[in-house]
Amino acid sequence: MAPVSIPGVNVPLLTGPLVLGYMWSYCLYGILIVQTYMYTEAFPKDRLGIKAVVWTVFLLESVFTVFMTIAAWNQYGKGWGDVDSLLIIDWSWEPLPALNGTLAGLAQAFYIWRIWSLTNKLWLPFLISLVSIMQVVVSFYYGIAVTVEGLGVDKLIAHSAEVSLWLAGSATCDILITISLVVILSRRKAATRFSQTAGLLTRLIRFAVETGSITSAGAIIEVVLWLTMHQYNIHFIFFLVLGKLYSNMLMATLNCRAAIFQQDPTTIVPSQMSSFWMDASDKRSPTNSTRTTNTTRAVNVTKDIVTDRAEETIVMTDFRSNEHSTRKGELLD
Repeated sequence: MAPVSIPGVNVPLLTGPLVLGYMWSYCLYGILIVQTYMYTEAFPKDRLGIKAVVWTVFLLESVFTVFMTIAAWNQYGKGWGDVDSLLIIDWSWEPLPALNGTLAGLAQAFYIWRIWSLTNKLWLPFLISLVSIMQVVVSFYYGIAVTVEGLGVDKLIAHSAEVSLWLAGSATCDILITISLVVILSRRKAATRFSQTAGLLTRLIRFAVETGSITSAGAIIEVVLWLTMHQYNIHFIFFLVLGKLYSNMLMATLNCRAAIFQQDPTTIVPSQMSSFWMDASDKRSPTNSTRTTNTTRAVNVTKDIVTDRAEETIVMTDFRSNEHSTRKGELLD
């Protein structure tokens, strides 16, 4: 059977990108399931608000995947060989822009909350929140406008301004969040005199840059492809995976507190009490824990504890007994 040919239309560039977008989106959804399971196992006593965000994100991603599956079936299953399916967007695409914008907004809201908790200042989170709310509102407007005016491919091109504003706003918000976290954590790193704390903060800074770069790059690539190649469906690859990039980056940020991701097994790092998670106004008292270890390392024992403006793990060995005790202390502001 000869492939479908339409004069003046590059069919592979209309159908191929959608196939890739569907496959990659399913892959990211599978990763999200694993990350959600890891979160529920590692942090059963996490804050109720964080749990609500996690399950809301997972629910919305599941809804997105269901609608995406319907769209894929209607085009490549029921609509196979129908030329009109290449020119008409299926009804199941209608809620996808709003879902993408909402998922991005939820992830951004989490980071904005952390910025506020770390600084106790309102002006910076408020500024970033305005950008985040703007991109969410525009994504809803775009989805509604396309639904009302018709689902033809030519109708999408008429809304280039809305799409550009939505994706540019999302990328701008991600960049602002990344810069803010890097500056905040860098200042705490400069204030500490402990090498282990500095190493922990360095990893947190690198993690903030990596997660922010992935989501902002996805939004930027999508808007560039939309503006330069809107006659093809290449931009839909990133449209179908953008929301899941935000969701997976959010879950990766939460799961990085788990002990299995600590790089140095000899260093006891409070999993939920690193500088990234500690509120600037939090004044909780240090907690003690005991661990038995078989290692015999020679260390200098001192009763003088020097504090700084960052949290630290203090390991002390008692040579008066056969047990080695580990005390975990938090150095707060």
